[in-house]
Amino acid sequence: MSQSPSHAGGDESDPTYLLGTNRRLLAEVQALSSRIAAVNEIATAINRTLDLEEILRIVGRQAKWLLDYEHFSVCLLRGGVCQRVVTLFGPAEDGSRIDLADHDALARAVRTGQPQLVREAPAGAFLSSFSSQVILPLGSEHGVIGTANFASRAASAYTIEDIRIGYLLALQLAAALRNAARFEELGHLNARLNAEKAKAERLMLNILPAPIAAELMRTGRVEPVHFAAASVLFTDFTDFTRRTEELPPAELVSELDECFSFFDGVVLHHGLEKLKTIGDSYMCVGGIPVPDARHATNSVSAALEIRDFVRARAASKAGGVGWDIRIGINTGPLLAGIIGRAKFSYDVWGDTVNLASRLETSAVPGTINISASTFALVQDRFDCVHRGKIDVKGKGPIDMYVVLGRK
Repeated sequence: MSQSPSHAGGDESDPTYLLGTNRRLLAEVQALSSRIAAVNEIATAINRTLDLEEILRIVGRQAKWLLDYEHFSVCLLRGGVCQRVVTLFGPAEDGSRIDLADHDALARAVRTGQPQLVREAPAGAFLSSFSSQVILPLGSEHGVIGTANFASRAASAYTIEDIRIGYLLALQLAAALRNAARFEELGHLNARLNAEKAKAERLMLNILPAPIAAELMRTGRVEPVHFAAASVLFTDFTDFTRRTEELPPAELVSELDECFSFFDGVVLHHGLEKLKTIGDSYMCVGGIPVPDARHATNSVSAALEIRDFVRARAASKAGGVGWDIRIGINTGPLLAGIIGRAKFSYDVWGDTVNLASRLETSAVPGTINISASTFALVQDRFDCVHRGKIDVKGKGPIDMYVVLGRK
């Protein structure tokens, strides 16, 4: 804050004068070095954090080593408007008073990007209660992002040297604020990315089994898996085509939604995996994607609950008229995997699947029709009746059984 005295009245050949001058210059250099070292210390401290509030706290604590002031604040801009004023030392100032269209020092600093030295503040301006001010613009590649504001009530308290030191601080503070803003923006982007990722994962879990979805998200692909034994269950409503002609579309969809929603709950309860619905047909499998020795028992248990639900629902309709259902179950080996790229689908293939579909179409309405392989696994737990050998397209006569209920 010192100013060089005039040489007037001094004798440059006088050793005493020269010694005094050298001491004064040395003191000024040492003071300047101390101030520059303080700027470097502040820069080191604020570059250790990307938190805006912490950056401001550090600068507020250490800037006193650079300038004498009674007020120190930072005005933060966004979109060319003062977003807020953070007072770091002294009495708080109302940021709502700042109008960048004015001609005061702060507005000039923002418009020109140049530091402003105020030796006598005009009335009504920002910081007008302080006679002396140093307003330092905080620049970025996109323009001025704020100002650092020092003020004192003493007239002509600041010098060009103070501007230079303050400018060094402003450069470091601006860089730290830019980094903090980018870090905050990156945080927002990561939050949005995580939200979209979670949304995508929820959607994937709605269409794929959890282990399959996890493998697909982890590796980008799913290897097909051969299962030595699984139970495939198909359902189909009888006279569905005729009913589609009798019911309004909205009512028809509502009826299917109510039924399939109940089926979903049953399938989930018994540890089966729903694969798809096609029209009024519903398909699920027991024993995949995680092998389960109870797949046949679980499938028949689920089929009984579905059958009883449809019966009860039909009986509750006016006149006792409602949909009836056919259910077919077959047990055997199959291959399971993912098909599709834009729209993934977990599906199963093999003769076991085809025969399960034939068992459903061969079932008597209102019954559960199972194959001999399924019967062999569930006969100790369920009452079943042998239907005899029923001719199946592409298979010839095969043994079929009707499940009556639990033993």
